Amino acid sequence: MPHAVFCFRAALCARAVRWSGAVASFVLLAGPALHAANNLPSPKPAAKAEKIVAAKASLASEIDRLIAAERLAPLGALADDGEFLRRVMLDLHGIIPSVEEAREFLADKSPDKRERLVDELLAGPRFARHMATVLDVMWAERRGDKVVKAAEGYEWLYESLAKGRPYNEIVRDILTADDQKPELRPASKFFHDRDCEPNQITRDVSRMFFGMDMQCNQCHDHPTVDDYAIGDYYGLYALVSRTYLHTDKKTKAKVIAEKGEGEASFKSVFTGEAADRVVPRLPRGAALKEPEVKKGDEYLVKPDKGEKPVPKHSRRALLATAATDGTNPIFARNAVNRLWAHVFGRGLVHPVDFMHPENPPGYPAVLDRLTAEFQSGGYDIRPIIRTLVLTRTYQTTYLLPDATALRRGEAAKRLKTWEAEQVRLETSLKEAEAAAAKAEGVKREEVLAQARALRTLLRARERRIDEARQVAAFEKIASTDKAGAARAWELLVTRWTEQGDVPLLKPLGPEAFASSMLQATGFVTISESKALATLKKSPPKELVKLSEAERPRMESMWVDRQTFDPLKSNYARFVELYGEATGGDFSATLNQALFFGNGGVVDGWLSPKYENLAARLVAEKDAARLADEMYLAVFTRSPTDEERADVAGFLQGREKEKLDAVKEMLWALLSSNEFRFNH
Repeated sequence: MPHAVFCFRAALCARAVRWSGAVASFVLLAGPALHAANNLPSPKPAAKAEKIVAAKASLASEIDRLIAAERLAPLGALADDGEFLRRVMLDLHGIIPSVEEAREFLADKSPDKRERLVDELLAGPRFARHMATVLDVMWAERRGDKVVKAAEGYEWLYESLAKGRPYNEIVRDILTADDQKPELRPASKFFHDRDCEPNQITRDVSRMFFGMDMQCNQCHDHPTVDDYAIGDYYGLYALVSRTYLHTDKKTKAKVIAEKGEGEASFKSVFTGEAADRVVPRLPRGAALKEPEVKKGDEYLVKPDKGEKPVPKHSRRALLATAATDGTNPIFARNAVNRLWAHVFGRGLVHPVDFMHPENPPGYPAVLDRLTAEFQSGGYDIRPIIRTLVLTRTYQTTYLLPDATALRRGEAAKRLKTWEAEQVRLETSLKEAEAAAAKAEGVKREEVLAQARALRTLLRARERRIDEARQVAAFEKIASTDKAGAARAWELLVTRWTEQGDVPLLKPLGPEAFASSMLQATGFVTISESKALATLKKSPPKELVKLSEAERPRMESMWVDRQTFDPLKSNYARFVELYGEATGGDFSATLNQALFFGNGGVVDGWLSPKYENLAARLVAEKDAARLADEMYLAVFTRSPTDEERADVAGFLQGREKEKLDAVKEMLWALLSSNEFRFNH
């Protein structure tokens, strides 16, 4: 690293704000590992915006009230407009705002501007683009290309979301995909990626669509989760075990097919529990009804002479219907929990694929309310995400709460109420478990479901009681034992971080990282300007022929594609370097540091070209205005007085080397923690 840029970066880090818990550890791209350190500036107060958010009566306000009824952690200040704009654009579009977008939003004095911004972001094609990436990474887990290419599967998701297709319809297509129908072939990627191997399919369907990682249950009941039984696993297995890869006799290609017969069976390696002809059912669900099919009459097309069979009754279709027809609350809860995790960086239930009564949601009433809204709203993800990002909870600044903001005495007050509720829940749970032991059939499944719900509420209440006791213990020593109080407060902050009560810093995914760098350096705006100019001068024939009603949507999608398709070649290296982990703690690697410090790709973005950021900065003669433009483009905020002074000092005496100086400053900002994380 050149000494000059090291000094400039050192000036940035000298004003570091201490931050704890959101990321276990991370490595500066050109520096040593740090624990819970960050160089983000203190945000400005947002008193006016606070009043705006408080006045908004909506489902978002209801969610905030439900959270407030349980929350003991102090609620931080409201994020200022720049912080909110950057955060919501990264979460909804996977890219930071352009300089023009930032200026327009920051200059807007309208009281409803945040709500209008969210509606605009949700309506645009970039929302579909980003959420297609989110779902693709979630379901395909970057498996790459097999029978169905990754780009083909992504494009199908993009178009589905752009058309406003609901979540359950998309999943239904995945579970029933016929790869010989052109319109459904991309959806078959889920099965092809797993070679139609029934155990792989069972594990991933249970994990991704029901929030239950039942891998252990292939051989036995789960060793640590009583609620995950081997019978649950094989009930789901029975729905996919007839699906296999058939070799087409003409093309020799592998295609998805399904048999009309074949039953699942199991025997536990631990207890010896066994079953033949396992009845198909969803996890925690009752047996699914199947039509009676006479032996020998199972097929519409028999598997004779190499023909692909077509059964009269498809268990895979039965799975899709039972999961997505609106009657299965676990399917909906899992989807809502994953949407919450996308927005907040952590699920209400965490980990997201470990939903069971002993791992309750942090806010059970919130998950219940959002799940009901999701189901009644037709499984449309947009209203749910809209609700989440308009909550006061989402719009809280990333800074840690201060002990002075703690509501003294509140923990002790709630503790009495919560302990009484604990007793009532324990009594109700015992009664439900006793009733379940006597019940049979469907009635028993209903009572067991009630018992699970009660156990979930009980465990959630027990956690809050333990938290309240911890807060009360801190308050008891706060004024008499400063050293002990400091340690106790640190433990509380760690707990609140793990519970999701403290806003988390989220490392940008590889696509968002690359897109945001291209945006900051000006290349997205340049590409979009070219697309808009082409549309105006010589619009494609397929758009001209469209009706007036449909043309705006299709034009916006065309511009979106023409903007980002030319930039796609830049993404591969980012995915290779930054796309290995799809979750968990963040840490940088040596290869990432070398790529960022020595790579020609990044250096090319920092060189003047057309009207990109580097070109504008080199042409700017006033150091203060240069600093304003640079910080707004990269961080979506104005520089502090100290940062303006740093920029002026760094440029002083380097008139003949201004290009190098600009590139070095841009490199320092783009490689900083402030840029690397969504906060």
